[in-house]
Amino acid sequence: MDMQNIEVGRRITEIRKKRGYTREKLSELADISVQFLADIEKGRKSMTINTLRKLSSALFVSTDYIVNGTSAQENNDFSDIISILSTLSDKNKKQAEKILTAFAEAINDKD
Repeated sequence: MDMQNIEVGRRITEIRKKRGYTREKLSELADISVQFLADIEKGRKSMTINTLRKLSSALFVSTDYIVNGTSAQENNDFSDIISILSTLSDKNKKQAEKILTAFAEAINDKD
């Protein structure tokens, strides 16, 4: 087995569990079979760029993190939020910004 595939699989498994997803749920979100996901997670199979993008989007992480274990926001307290936002379209990013702004204003008013 290829060591890079094993490391990629470990990262996917770790993120999947952190997000509270079963293999079945992640497979559904990424539109791949459960068996293929299991093979990726165990390092038995590699994936296409298209599958990598689907998994990245479903897990709310960058493709760079899945492949290399690093991201530009690695040491940032808000890396999970930034990862989620990075998967959104420009239109949806603007909507998310409005939601986050309203949320911040609401919780700051309660302090």
